[in-house]
Amino acid sequence: MKHIITIYIEDKEDYTSPYNSQKLNSELLFYILDENKGIPLNHTIEININSPHSFSKNEKNNFVNILRSNLGEDIKESYLELKLTYIRAIILFLIGILFILFSHFSSIHELIAEVLLIIGWVGVWEACYIFLFDNMHNRIKIKKFKKLVNAKVIFHEKK
Repeated sequence: MKHIITIYIEDKEDYTSPYNSQKLNSELLFYILDENKGIPLNHTIEININSPHSFSKNEKNNFVNILRSNLGEDIKESYLELKLTYIRAIILFLIGILFILFSHFSSIHELIAEVLLIIGWVGVWEACYIFLFDNMHNRIKIKKFKKLVNAKVIFHEKK
């Protein structure tokens, strides 16, 4: 199934940031991301640009390139967050294993050994939770950004 995101652009310059012409206007980007919420991952997306002005082929390509570039930066940022979360999970897992081994092979008081064992298992379980469940949000966000990057962009001139 196809979902359509409709954008109305009054002025040709409205789609770029007033501070950097190679960046998408933050309000427009927020609108596109907001419209993308709730669209199932298996649906295709089409972006319709309605404007009273006609866009040249170069202007159309420029808009599409800026849109894809900005969304690509968001994908890179999400991958970075995912990577850092995985690193945190690996560190927690290793610390957990170390605590478990230390509690098992140490000849310290039994109560302290049990506390170390519990701390170790908490680290292992937390790492498993991060790997299995915690990153689901970032993985879904990346898939949605990729859907938007690959969305078909259609320009309509309204007179």
